[in-house]
Amino acid sequence: MLTFDASQQAFEAAKIAFKKSLKDEKMFKDLLETTSIEGVWKAAKEVQAKQDSERRLRHMAKIKGFLGKLSEYASAVETFVQVKPGILALIWGPIRLLLVWTANMAKFADAVTSAMTKIGDALPQFVEVVKVFGKNDKLNDMLALFYRDILDFYTITLEFFGLSRRGIFFESIWPKQRDKVDVVVSNIERHTALIRNEVTLQHIREEYEARAKSLAHFDQETEFQELQKFQTLRTHASPQIYDDRLDWLLNRSCKGSAKWLVSDKSFLEWLDMSNPTVQLLWLRGIPGAGKTFLTAAAIEEAKARHRTLFVFASYVYRGSTTARSILQSLLFQLAFDAKDVQSVLVQSNERDLLGSTKYVSDLLKKLLNGVGPTYIVLDGLDEMDALECRILLQELTNLEDCPETKILVSSRPEDDISKVLETKATGIRVDQRNSGSIQSYVNQRIRDWMHNGDFDQEAREQIQQLLAPLGANANGMFLYARIILDSAEQFTDLGEIERELKVLPLDLNDAYHRIFARINESQPALRQKARTILGWIGCAPVPMTQREMEQALLVDSGSQAAPSVMASANITRICGPIVEVVDESPQFVHFTVEEYIFSQQIGDFINKSEANYSLAKSSLTYLCSGIFDVDLSNKGLQGNILAGKYRLHWFATSHWIALTKRCVENSKDLSIYPDLLELLTRLALELRNYSFEGQVDVKDVVFRSIESDWPEISQIICGVSQFRQDERQTDWNFTNGPTWVNLDPSIMSFMSVRIHEQLEGLMCDERAKHKKPCHCATLQKHYGPNIFKCTFPSCGLNRQGFDTRHARKTHIDHHARPWKCSVPSCLYAVVGFAKMGARHDHWMKRHRVSAPPDPANLAPHQLDRGDLQVLMFELTKAGDIDGLQRLLSQFTLRPWERTPALLLAAKMGSLPMVEVMSHGDDNLLDSPWRKDAHIRAMVKSENKDLFRWLLDQLASLERFDGYKILAAEAIATTSPEIYAEWEDFLFDSTRLLEGGNPHYSDGESNPNKPDEFRQAMKLIPQHNKRSVLFSQIAFNATRKNTMFEARLIQTWHRLIAVLGGAPLNPRFLGWSLTCLARSSSLSITIATELLRLGAPLDFPRGKDGTIPTTDHNRHQPEPATRPRSQTPDQPEERRRRQTRHRGMTALHFASRGTSEKAARFVRFLLEEGADPEYGYAGRRPAQERAAALMEKWVGESWEELVERTREARVKRKRWDGVEELEGEDDEWEEEEEEEEEEEEEEEAPAAKRRRKTAKR
Repeated sequence: MLTFDASQQAFEAAKIAFKKSLKDEKMFKDLLETTSIEGVWKAAKEVQAKQDSERRLRHMAKIKGFLGKLSEYASAVETFVQVKPGILALIWGPIRLLLVWTANMAKFADAVTSAMTKIGDALPQFVEVVKVFGKNDKLNDMLALFYRDILDFYTITLEFFGLSRRGIFFESIWPKQRDKVDVVVSNIERHTALIRNEVTLQHIREEYEARAKSLAHFDQETEFQELQKFQTLRTHASPQIYDDRLDWLLNRSCKGSAKWLVSDKSFLEWLDMSNPTVQLLWLRGIPGAGKTFLTAAAIEEAKARHRTLFVFASYVYRGSTTARSILQSLLFQLAFDAKDVQSVLVQSNERDLLGSTKYVSDLLKKLLNGVGPTYIVLDGLDEMDALECRILLQELTNLEDCPETKILVSSRPEDDISKVLETKATGIRVDQRNSGSIQSYVNQRIRDWMHNGDFDQEAREQIQQLLAPLGANANGMFLYARIILDSAEQFTDLGEIERELKVLPLDLNDAYHRIFARINESQPALRQKARTILGWIGCAPVPMTQREMEQALLVDSGSQAAPSVMASANITRICGPIVEVVDESPQFVHFTVEEYIFSQQIGDFINKSEANYSLAKSSLTYLCSGIFDVDLSNKGLQGNILAGKYRLHWFATSHWIALTKRCVENSKDLSIYPDLLELLTRLALELRNYSFEGQVDVKDVVFRSIESDWPEISQIICGVSQFRQDERQTDWNFTNGPTWVNLDPSIMSFMSVRIHEQLEGLMCDERAKHKKPCHCATLQKHYGPNIFKCTFPSCGLNRQGFDTRHARKTHIDHHARPWKCSVPSCLYAVVGFAKMGARHDHWMKRHRVSAPPDPANLAPHQLDRGDLQVLMFELTKAGDIDGLQRLLSQFTLRPWERTPALLLAAKMGSLPMVEVMSHGDDNLLDSPWRKDAHIRAMVKSENKDLFRWLLDQLASLERFDGYKILAAEAIATTSPEIYAEWEDFLFDSTRLLEGGNPHYSDGESNPNKPDEFRQAMKLIPQHNKRSVLFSQIAFNATRKNTMFEARLIQTWHRLIAVLGGAPLNPRFLGWSLTCLARSSSLSITIATELLRLGAPLDFPRGKDGTIPTTDHNRHQPEPATRPRSQTPDQPEERRRRQTRHRGMTALHFASRGTSEKAARFVRFLLEEGADPEYGYAGRRPAQERAAALMEKWVGESWEELVERTREARVKRKRWDGVEELEGEDDEWEEEEEEEEEEEEEEEAPAAKRRRKTAKR
């Protein structure tokens, strides 16, 4: 009779679970062959001997402890449990297999040895375990529990090292597996702690459950976190995915039109992964041959076999489609259904992944070698920018080394494409093989037309007879047949159809001519509208949606109000069959349409410059139509939204500058566009942000040319452009609008936030019942079906939107801060391109030069300006100082043309090259389009001599903001030598910063603007160079780095010692405390030190709020340009008040934040005795956002915190010499009265604008 042994059953259950986890019957049988430790030692000696002979011994002795513990364990199991041999084989077999698998690569051997050592250290001495328990059920249960732990370890390691391409994924995946091993180690340690007499079977059962839960939790948590990281990275990179385009093409494909392709010998060889004959297949043909539809069919065939990655490039997005963006798309497509690839991506260098074509290409190649059979299909390469196409083809040909990857390319046989593919690819000429498919397409279209049309039998026969030669006349062009059929179907009268088809067009251009002629011969209003639409489709910086275009067409320069769209326009009927609507955007049916209508070789061609001018004028008229009036009430905004008046909002606010820039580039003189000039003047006046907090640098060369004649226009254009290029914009959200809208010199951002808020208020939540009244249908009519817009204005999905709130929330949850084009070698970014793609295009055009020629052998007529730039850059990269000197002595390069090479030299830390290239350039650091990048590069190069030279140049620095950049980089440097040089400069009173200091400029340099240094900042000697140590710049630079904070505080004390050891001016320290409260640092450590040095906590209020007028200020000549708020007949009392550094206290500034850090800083200030009653402009800290969030972040409400810190305020007041807590009321009331007087003097913005317009 058989007896039931629970412990034996536990061992058997563990064995079955382990076998199931392996998912490999052959491997499991292999493991069972090693039944004792002798087999393991034999394998270990063989591995050791091989490693010793190859002189790469990898410390095999490390695993002796592990094997010793297992040997004790096996003896205990064999003695007390009496299990079957297969149970013990699973203790030894995996070790032998792991040693064999990892023997050929050192890093694998190290990894598995280290893991075994960890397990060995955690396992108990089983001799002692037996002593504790003796022979009983508890011992058997504990041994079974440890058996589970050991098999858990083997499952983890065998799963990874059993991968066929583990070398490719080792760095990305092994760390995760190593962490999982640590979970097993933790389980073993916990189980070891159970080895005591008082342990019960219940304890052991609980540990069984805890072991399983800990591993499951690790897997779930790791997968979740990795998925979160991947989704964030995907949002960050925003790769273009083409599934929708593929679906659109398949739904419109003629049945059977690809039949000849899928049976073609070359195509079948390409599909066959076991056949290496055709690795690269090229579908080529004339325009309109149907290559894109064939490509879609090829993708469907490929997807049925193996993983398929695909791209449909289009002329519509030519400006934003780069080689890198296509490679990124392929990379993310590869990762969508492969967790291993996702692991590699999230562990990759994010900056290079987003900014380096070579890095993306190399990573793609590496992954393709590890994921198995993969097809890559690319269509429309001829519609890309020619240079980007060449780069992409070069990178694709590098994938030939991937044996399990096959590539299909579809394009016209352009010369540059043919040069690359002619010898490397197997070609299929589409237009010579598709005649039967075209005839099938024509027959299908005729059948559908006859079925849907109300024709009698005689008419049908007549139409079919007229169309009989169409297939033959097409000459391999599907597009030709489509255009003819679409044109004919527009007519309903048989006579018109007969006239249209009686003589078929000779070719595609002839077909376009007929349609274009029909447009030009139509009624004047319809003709104008059609030509306008065609021109706008061809010149818009990005494709306009149909809804945007409908409103833009109704904009009337004579009207003061934005138009409402009452009915949709049938754009395809207005323009004919050369236009179609794709993804709600009107587009040309083929890029050859654009080439035709803008060609000057045809009569009545459309002038692209005039079309751009027309669209620019429409956009500017719309912006000046009153829809951005800051005085509009919320109800008024909602009315405008429901009337559809903000259809054109995104396009106009995003692209008015690009459209205007083209006009200036084309004309070089705005005066030839009087309408445009008037609109820009109105925009500069009416949309000006009077609360603008930034500074405008006119960097753009194009707009700098109009600055002297129209400074207001140049300022607002460059200011808005600068704002839109701000690297911080990826953090700007409509929900935190107050933190960034005043960095925009126009009110467009401020109003966009308000519009978004009102739009959100009008929408229903799809998870709840619809509101009454429900506006969803109206909103979708005007703004499209996806009315839930991303709240980040810099995100492309802010325009496109989502169909549900949930989809939008998922997207926003993964929003990340995307990198700009900041590849270290991408130096042409400094010339000021507005878009990342444009900057990359420029770099690729100028950077890919094999070897720089000798300048001595070149004549001036041999090189254009661009070639000179490239040559200078290449000489710099090669470190050829002599060549640079010869080049600069022979050719005169303008400062901005030297900029890329000069920046490279700065990054290289080469002082000789910087000196050679900056020779004769007196404004090296003041050039507004070069200054920032040069200074940062020189400091980051960490070259001590170059940095010392840079500091010496500061004597001629005219602009204080350049010095700010240097200071921020110096404070955040990790180089002790650079920081020491920086300190020496600060402490040396003989090294002056003349340009920024009116105290000792002596008229030699242009001083900064009167408000460049506030009065409080001046209360330290040589304030223009030293006050930066106590400013917001310094605090932001030390953010999240305790070492930087400690170093900064140490520098303060050294400075105080240099100044004689006397305390710093308390008002100066108070100003510094307010700077800290405004910074992103909010460091309590720094705040504590400022208070210890004597900073008044409530500055600029209270006793230390007044800044006395210095003798120097009294004797300064009256400035030529007086501030707006100060008039010649200003009363003395008003002048006295100018000496007060008035404004918010540090507590008030901090209370405007919403983060936990801000809340903790507020609590610190209140605990130190800050007065919460000091407000500004009618608001007190209690009314700011942090007050409402205190309980969430610090566990007590604002009111509770204020009450708890009351005694601290009393002590602070007494310390400051004020006996009563309310002793400052008089001053507060006086300042409130002063503020009220100022508010009365201020007019509403709209009234101001009307008054200024009237004066003009």
